[in-house]
Amino acid sequence: MRWALFDGTQQIDATELREQDRGDYRDHLSCLDQECAAPMHWRKRSKDGKAATFFGHHAAGCEYGSKSDEQVELQRAVEEFNAIANTADELVIRLDPLPQNRPVTEDTPGATGTPGRVHRHQGADRQRHAGSVGYRPLLGKLITDPDFRRSRRALTLSDRTRTTIADGCVHVDDFTLRSTTMILWGQVGNVRGSFLNTGYMGEKKPAVLLHKEAASAVKDSLNLTELSELNGWHFLVEGRFQESSNGGPYVSLDNARMIAFLPPRNPAS
Repeated sequence: MRWALFDGTQQIDATELREQDRGDYRDHLSCLDQECAAPMHWRKRSKDGKAATFFGHHAAGCEYGSKSDEQVELQRAVEEFNAIANTADELVIRLDPLPQNRPVTEDTPGATGTPGRVHRHQGADRQRHAGSVGYRPLLGKLITDPDFRRSRRALTLSDRTRTTIADGCVHVDDFTLRSTTMILWGQVGNVRGSFLNTGYMGEKKPAVLLHKEAASAVKDSLNLTELSELNGWHFLVEGRFQESSNGGPYVSLDNARMIAFLPPRNPAS
């Protein structure tokens, strides 16, 4: 599993540990489930490219003993969303820093990024709650909750475009070109150079073009060697789409903070 607890409180990411730190963490790591509390051990990234991980013998019935790292990642994203946004009348997009080098102490249990905030606005007849949410927890919620995808809850994008969840967050299969900023989400179908494609060339499905610095930042934050390793991953991106010379819609990104990823729930072995 990718995550463990340090001294029973701080969440540690296996991909961020270094070989020289192994001794500092030995005998201090345990399962995320405090009722299980199984001792965890760290295994560094393998020569064939398998990511660093924690392993141990979980108690009977521990959900982390039966869940894949990908399932845990998705669960953590949804938990972060629910911690703030489920009680908010409207959502406001916040731009989180990239995952690498994030602090191991999180203010929100189960959080994977910057802790969200609830803002209260006094209206004429009632108090209105606005919750700030990052792309990654929003993506987790869109993946797992069909009713949420149809929600008319107000959503303010990072450029202050006001929309709703249903209108502003569009799945790749429902995409139509528009002149305004939007959120697109779905899965990466294939990668060609710096293009993350959601279909093949003749299908005219939307794509994401990552410029050099953004591509490098994405690879660093996800511990990838090549962008092609993103095949099958879930993604969410915010921007304005345009048409290429062959009529294919795409959004061009030079800022990696405008896109977020979650690993596929059933990754290839």
